[in-house]
Amino acid sequence: SGASRAMTRTFAWIGLGWLGMVVWSAAGTRLAPWHVLPDILILVVAFAALRQPPVPVVAIALALGYLAGRQVVAPLGASETAAAACAVGMYMMGGQLAGSGALFFALLAGAGTMAYHALLFVLLYLGRDTAGFSSWATAALVPAGRATGIGALFAYGPMLWRDSKLAPERREGLSWS
Repeated sequence: SGASRAMTRTFAWIGLGWLGMVVWSAAGTRLAPWHVLPDILILVVAFAALRQPPVPVVAIALALGYLAGRQVVAPLGASETAAAACAVGMYMMGGQLAGSGALFFALLAGAGTMAYHALLFVLLYLGRDTAGFSSWATAALVPAGRATGIGALFAYGPMLWRDSKLAPERREGLSWS
């Protein structure tokens, strides 16, 4: 029962992350100047890194990395590797630093976005001998990190609510029935 609940929670976050990536990339490219958008993949992975064990976090990162890579026609394995590496890093940071709440989540997501895009650039450059960014703002990495951090501040409450519905808090004790 506990394993199936964890699996359901993992698949739910993968589905919600994929839906968010599709909707945001379709609408966001029309709204965002210089293609600077909050990174939904990193928002979901950062949230999972703060609230779940490491195996589901990496599973979410690999699945969303695969879907993101297919969306932008990246070489197979590049987005997945970058997302998994960032997931491990964010999980470790979440455990090493005694932080919580929306601000910590925003800082973690912003830093994770910059690390993800930098690592993805390096992997693409090593794999193709060439890589590029869509604009000067995305090449700077800081605007994307800032956009994701601001998005994380707004997304934290709804994500907490959704997570509480996916995994209600269990209380153990004696049952007299």
